[in-house]
Amino acid sequence: MTMRSTLRLQPARQKPVLRLVPGMLPGLILGLAAGLLLPAAASARDASTPDTPAADTRHHLQNKFTNPFTEPHSGGFWGIFHARFLSGEWQTYKAERDIVSTTQPRVLQPGTASDNATVTWLGHSTVLIQHQGVNVLTDPMFSKYASPVSFAGPKRITAAAVAPADLPPIDVVVISHDHYDHLDTASVKALGDAPLYFVPLGLRQWFERKGVNPDRVVELDWWSQQDLEFRGTPLRITATPSQHFSGRSLTDRNKTLWAAWAIQWADFRVWFGGDTGYNSVQFQQIGQYLGPFDLGIIPIGAYKPRDFMRVVHVNPEEAVLIHRDIRARRSMGVHWGTFILSGEGVLAPARDLAAARLKYELDEQAFNVYAVGETRSYPPAPPAVNGMAARVPDKTAVSVRK
Repeated sequence: MTMRSTLRLQPARQKPVLRLVPGMLPGLILGLAAGLLLPAAASARDASTPDTPAADTRHHLQNKFTNPFTEPHSGGFWGIFHARFLSGEWQTYKAERDIVSTTQPRVLQPGTASDNATVTWLGHSTVLIQHQGVNVLTDPMFSKYASPVSFAGPKRITAAAVAPADLPPIDVVVISHDHYDHLDTASVKALGDAPLYFVPLGLRQWFERKGVNPDRVVELDWWSQQDLEFRGTPLRITATPSQHFSGRSLTDRNKTLWAAWAIQWADFRVWFGGDTGYNSVQFQQIGQYLGPFDLGIIPIGAYKPRDFMRVVHVNPEEAVLIHRDIRARRSMGVHWGTFILSGEGVLAPARDLAAARLKYELDEQAFNVYAVGETRSYPPAPPAVNGMAARVPDKTAVSVRK
């Protein structure tokens, strides 16, 4: 694998009193773990847009990060605790009713050739993308709980389609942020030093503490790119904005950055959204400078109660807006059907996505959901259509350990 220096980017071609009762402790832990996945109250900020997105450094604050387009909101631990235990608006999970479709994956193993890009949903936000002999994995999460502890918290209701030991050799892992359902200690340790990890600013130290060779971890700021070559196949990785937050405890809120990722072969482009809310600026910029995309991997779950989820988690209708903004030819919905992180119910994201397609007159094939384990193939676009020309203007190069 050849890794070139991080690029200086250029423009794209235009194209009440609480009594503890028996059995409540696991729920309290769930509430705490889920509360860590919710933002603290934010204040409105000046969101005037600089001439180019890469010139916008307003997401950098002193010792932490923000999104300049985030609106004021409420929520946090007590908000989700109230919604979960006191409000009655949280749909209770019933295993016999809330059945997520699963199927046997068709993962390409070394030596297996395919003319098309192959994409497999392994569950939650974990997707395996295989093309031209290069294997890319998003937000690897294979554990039973998405929690600071290994015995309680949001529990997996749908098994991962593939165990880490059964994966093909992974070349690149992209991490969207440090929440427990996206950055999992056991899953990273299972992958080890073999992949090259692309992470948002501030996360390399976490990987070092977990025993990963820091030379295998590349930190990128929004709108920074890295060119790679794997066994003769060029690949470009670009960190793009997302509207979210970070933190693995109550004391490290927003100390590390969060990001979405553009993953670009010469003839196939993917955008992975990680976790995000919606705004009408940044996703259009992504589509303008890096699109069109052959595939968008867009979150569609964890969106109720809406009053405090909406800033950091899109609902399916907003996911359709992102699909249009980034100029995706096809999109798949992720971040649903695996962990119970919110109140809408396990199967609601898929139903609400179907309703959103109708509202926006979007063809079913343009944006839909996979079964867990489902593998689909996508014919690549001619290089003259995609190519490797997409750049973002005026971004100072980020130093990369090699």
